[in-house]
Formats: sequence, structure tokens, C-alpha cells
Amino acid sequence: MVEFVDFIAAYGKEVGLPDLRLNEDNLCSLNFDSKINVDIVFRKEQDQCIFASKIGEIPLENKETFFKELLKANAFGIETAGASLGIDEENNSVVFSYIFITQSFVYELFKTVLNNFVDLVEKWMQKLEDLEKVNDLTMDNEMPFSNPANFIHA
Repeated sequence: MVEFVDFIAAYGKEVGLPDLRLNEDNLCSLNFDSKINVDIVFRKEQDQCIFASKIGEIPLENKETFFKELLKANAFGIETAGASLGIDEENNSVVFSYIFITQSFVYELFKTVLNNFVDLVEKWMQKLEDLEKVNDLTMDNEMPFSNPANFIHA
């Protein structure tokens, strides 16, 4: 049976990082295009993997509207393709994460999930930038991600 840690090593070899491994805390970080950082955490006891990425900053103004839009987008995982939006209060940032059971995974599925996650992170980084650019945030204005049809689900 292939272990999850073998997926990390195989991915590293495939992308030119032959020494890529989980550290003693069962985590590693990957950087994509010098702008997207993905933390990978393996929780062996639960047979779970977590992908997490900082996607933006919490704005200093209009926080209530900002959080309302994040909660609307996060509801039922529809606009996040099953991932979750959250905040890292200590660093005043918005975090995008996805958790999955690794038991029945094969390497190709791991790669697909990771690549889809990176694509979603990039889209959400842009959506947060767009949201921050909206100066007059009111309930009557259409928010940048209020329409699910604007999303490409992976």
C-alpha cells in the first residue's frame, strides 16, 4: 500500500524538488509562481491531509461587509468548490483551505486535487483584491463574487 508521504516525495521529484518531504511535524510548504504558498499538513492519526494558503488581508475598513461576503461565499462550499474560507486573526489574513481523507487516494488524484487547489487559490486571491477595490460597499451593490455563475469549479 502506498503511503501518503510517498505522494509528497513523488510530486517533489516530478516538479524538480527531489528532496521534498514532510518535516517532523508532518508538514511542508510549496510555492507556485512566487505568489502562491501552499502549506500541506498530514494528520496521520486521522488519515487526513490539509492544504492551506493565505489568500489576502482582512481590510481595515468595511470589515462587516467583507466578512458577510466571505460567509456568503463559504456557505455550503458551493462557491469554494468544497474548500473553506477562514481567517488567521493573528496575522490579519484570509486563509483558503481544503481537507480530505487520504486513505483511498492514488498519486494522480493527489496531483489533481493539489493543482485544483492552487487554481482556486489564485482565483480567490483575485476575488479578494476585487472586493477590496470596491469602495462603496452597500447591500444594494452586486459584490464581485455574489453570483455563483462567475465561478469555475474544479
